[in-house]
Amino acid sequence: MVSSEQLTLKSPNDAKLYRLVVLDNGLQALLVHDPEIGQQHQHIEQPAQPGAAPGRDALEGSDEDVDSLLSGDEDESGTEDEDDGSGSGEEDVEDEEEGSDHEHVHHHRGRQHHAGGAVKKASAALSVGVGHFTDPWSLQGLSHYLEHMLFMGSEKYPDENDYDAFLTAHGGASNACTEEECTTFHFDVKPDALRPALHRFAQFFLAPLVKADALGREVQAVDNEFAGVLQSDACRALQLRCHTAREGHLFRKFGWGNKKSLVDDPAAAGIDVRAELLKYYSEQYSAERMNLVVLGGEDLDTLQQWVAELFSGVPGGRGPRPQYGSAGPPYEGGRLYVLPAVRDEHRLTATFQLPCLNGKYRKKADEYLGHLVGHEGAGSLLSALKARGWATELSAGVGDQSSVAWLFEVSITLTEAGLAAGRGCGLAAVGLLFEYLAMLRGAGPQRWAYDELAAIAQMRFRFQEEEDAADFTSGLASDLFFYQPQHVLAGQYMFDDWDPQLVTELLEGMTPDAVRLDLCTRGFEEAKQSVLGGLAGAQEGREPWFDFPYVEAPLPTELQQSWAAAAPSADIALPQRNDFLPTDFELRCEQQGASGPAQQEQQQQQQDGKQAAADGPANGGTNGAAAAAAPASAAESAAFPSPPTLLLDGPGLRLWHKLDSSFRQPRTNAYLRLHSAAGYASPRAAALSHLLIKLLDDALCETAYLAEVAGLHYGIWWEGAAGLDLKLHGFSHKLPALARFIATSLAGLRVEPEAFARVKEALLRNYRNVNMNVGKHATYQRLLALKDRFWHADEVLPQLEKLQLGDVQDFLPTLLAGLHIEALLHGNITAQEAEALAQQLHAALGGSQLAADARPPERCVQLTKGCSMLHRCAAKNPEEENSVVEAYLQCCADTVADRALLDMVEQLMYEPCFDTLRTKEQLGYSVHSGTRRTHGVLGLCVVVVSGAHGPAHLDARVEAFLGAFQQTLAGMGEEEFEKQRAALLALKMMKDRAMLEESDRAWDKVATRSYAFHALRDECAHLRVLSLQQVRDFYATYLAPGSPTRRKLSLHIVGKAHTAELAEPAPEGVQLVERPQELGKQLPLWPAMLGDARAAGR
Repeated sequence: MVSSEQLTLKSPNDAKLYRLVVLDNGLQALLVHDPEIGQQHQHIEQPAQPGAAPGRDALEGSDEDVDSLLSGDEDESGTEDEDDGSGSGEEDVEDEEEGSDHEHVHHHRGRQHHAGGAVKKASAALSVGVGHFTDPWSLQGLSHYLEHMLFMGSEKYPDENDYDAFLTAHGGASNACTEEECTTFHFDVKPDALRPALHRFAQFFLAPLVKADALGREVQAVDNEFAGVLQSDACRALQLRCHTAREGHLFRKFGWGNKKSLVDDPAAAGIDVRAELLKYYSEQYSAERMNLVVLGGEDLDTLQQWVAELFSGVPGGRGPRPQYGSAGPPYEGGRLYVLPAVRDEHRLTATFQLPCLNGKYRKKADEYLGHLVGHEGAGSLLSALKARGWATELSAGVGDQSSVAWLFEVSITLTEAGLAAGRGCGLAAVGLLFEYLAMLRGAGPQRWAYDELAAIAQMRFRFQEEEDAADFTSGLASDLFFYQPQHVLAGQYMFDDWDPQLVTELLEGMTPDAVRLDLCTRGFEEAKQSVLGGLAGAQEGREPWFDFPYVEAPLPTELQQSWAAAAPSADIALPQRNDFLPTDFELRCEQQGASGPAQQEQQQQQQDGKQAAADGPANGGTNGAAAAAAPASAAESAAFPSPPTLLLDGPGLRLWHKLDSSFRQPRTNAYLRLHSAAGYASPRAAALSHLLIKLLDDALCETAYLAEVAGLHYGIWWEGAAGLDLKLHGFSHKLPALARFIATSLAGLRVEPEAFARVKEALLRNYRNVNMNVGKHATYQRLLALKDRFWHADEVLPQLEKLQLGDVQDFLPTLLAGLHIEALLHGNITAQEAEALAQQLHAALGGSQLAADARPPERCVQLTKGCSMLHRCAAKNPEEENSVVEAYLQCCADTVADRALLDMVEQLMYEPCFDTLRTKEQLGYSVHSGTRRTHGVLGLCVVVVSGAHGPAHLDARVEAFLGAFQQTLAGMGEEEFEKQRAALLALKMMKDRAMLEESDRAWDKVATRSYAFHALRDECAHLRVLSLQQVRDFYATYLAPGSPTRRKLSLHIVGKAHTAELAEPAPEGVQLVERPQELGKQLPLWPAMLGDARAAGR
């Protein structure tokens, strides 16, 4: 051991202990002792079943939500149940696909589980200080390829699936990502399995096999991953920036890698790829370039002993990680690049190459500039762009950090008017950007603005909330390359070295001759002709890896000069001081005294435990084979949070409340569902509702942004037939003021014609972009078939096109007249405060008296027993290479017992499904299985996204797997079953990291109107006693091919290489479904799955 150091600069809210050690081989390890992990087994009784440990999973069965599925934030794991709202059909372009920052994420095993028990996960991460900048030019993508290959077995654990299978069997998951200058691997696992997991993990860096017979399969996985982003606008724009970097510059490297760069080209050049992988590993994966982070419940001495035993053998001696500061700026400034957009959008990005600011993290000069340029309040650049009708969205800040340069990007979503203004191509908007920068230079660095940012960062640090274990360790592992060791826990919050000179220097470098402009536009052909015909020196090109055309040109000298000399317009100004900064951090639970809420919650939990012990949850089983659930003990029941209380239940308003005494944070979460039958009565009503929300968002922007900066967040979503969801969360002091402002703004909404035109155009564009992601397209079609009330986006779009400003103004009173509000207020807010706020919001929104029971329930279509249905359609994007199969198996109405059985099936199936279909058969990069709950009806999905195979082949392979898995269950022994049961329980008992997670789970029960707040506790009781035979019977009844009671619906989204499948006859015994939305008219509906709010709220 070379050195050992305690790290003490941490949040006052952080009870963990930290020690940084350096091993003799140079490997740096941060050891983290979490006392809660060490204590958790003392507080929870061990289950009676052999080998079963408390655990939990998020699969308690929330309904599915089309809004979230179409938000652009795709969850590839497929294991989290989706909340099934009615869906807006809006697909958000902000968070399109991964890979926008030179990052290649290897979703080897990415299941994420959040629950509300008492168990926390252990975790470890190791970051190697090399990435694709280090790739040889003759093998571009080699770093990413090696990252994949390290998962494929080691000398001690040669089985390719050993690592993932071990983690799955112990409630864990793994993942990895390759970036420009580092590659990070991480896992999480049940705490009692940390050491054996670490032992397997260490072999990645000691003796990986890099098997010759695995090379072909895993390079196919890399190629499939690349194929998955070919139609991503974010990734295409990134690759254009790489391709057009200076000749020979590191930024020109193709970091993704694909079959051409890793197989075909090397073969033509006579390169032995396996030998190069081993050489790269030997030369670059050196101990002194590695940061290891280990989080566990063991004391620091034990963790240190483990790390020394397991990682001291990692080879070292290659010297520090490479640095590339001498490479020079990657781009030539003063140039415009235009590329075609896949989606209907016009996005302009202005990039400035800042010097590398590594080591200057206490100054935060880049964050200061990003805060001002990206501001959305009055006087901001965005407000000025909106006032001219030129843009709808803007973001600013450093998007790429490397030892070469820091890239400060200003991204502007243009309207049609903004695209065409001035000389076209969005150049008028760029002129306004330079006016804003001129204003900043003229005003000089503003200490008060920096101090505001410092105060906000200090609040976040002081009241820091816990992260996901794997996110925590992987973040620290890479942060150790960036921060001094003693600052690694606080560095991102440090604003204690105000440097106005550095701010001035950075601003002076943000000039017209230094800017690089990238326009990604659906109107590429028109823009291309404009550039070729209007800008001297323009030329066409073709990006070779993604294979798309582009055009580039130097920006005219006179245009650059006009931008440089521009004076700020009158409506551009520095932001106002932020009145939303909280100053009251008192905890309401403390104000109520020792006999207040904390004790009341403990008493409530004890009472829940006694009640559970006396009654037990409802029995249930398969085919009449009921199993009596083991009652939860009082101590075990106390591991689950107590439910909210029903405070108000009158005409027009139902209020749930819980005063937090567990997280002890000055934060509140306020969730409101605003239901009005008028909001979804027809496609036109759906269009009006959605447009109304967007107009409200736009009207709130300048004020609400100040709250956002101050740590007080809001969002308003359209949940179709269910209504509108308004959610606020953050520091509690100013939350009531923001909530009242939103309610009064909605009730009194007045819209200017310019704002109406701009917002409507953006919403129309979003509707046109619906289902451009093939995976989400399949899910959308499934929900279209299953939901009893669901207006397709294609029905809403023509109605939206016809709407005028007066239509919205006339619609608002009708919407509010039939309103019912159901709300949950949880956190640092008393019952009296919650009741007063809820009544104020109800009154502000018109005080409608609609009864809660008058809201119609949402119901699910009941597929026929023994059916096998197929809906297939072409991918919306005609250039899409990927195809998708989503095989949905509908099971039964949700009961605790059946949910436990289905979750157990999913636990047993998940890893074999991934290993068979993805690792062994290489059907596609994205393969996952997961449970679904659609309006209270349980189901299971297997999803494969493939660039190589058509949906018919994918579906057949899924069926073959499902058939083989029945035999796997038949041959499974009790020991393996108990191990998997323990893993699932461990997942289901995962402790909430933040109050928001507890609120989200409680809100799910409110929003779905099940009010089953104790469902998780009850399911854990059932899981402890269900038998392997019951699982086999459940599988045979609902999921096994050939079962007469099986209900299957397959969704095929067909890519361009397989369009012939659309004309092929259906396989024997399969019923084609041409219009999935018609199923609800042909088949019966499942009963409404509603709970008793009054009984649950007592």
